[in-house]
Amino acid sequence: MLPVEQLPIDIKGIDPEMRKALEERIVDFEKNHEPQTSKGGAGYVPKIRKGDYIFAGVINGAILLYYIIAVLMA
Repeated sequence: MLPVEQLPIDIKGIDPEMRKALEERIVDFEKNHEPQTSKGGAGYVPKIRKGDYIFAGVINGAILLYYIIAVLMA
């Protein structure tokens, strides 16, 4: 698999001129915004951790329990 920087633009019906312009704009955008989105930057989003799944499971379990009790009491 190619690195992200080398992945081709795969848009049907786009002419070569527009493809080149689009690639240039993407590269320019990546150069300008990479420091913000890299680890520690203002726009960095950390990966989902195991603890996040556990937290979501506990919350969803509590909601499910609430609905089960609500149905049984009705």
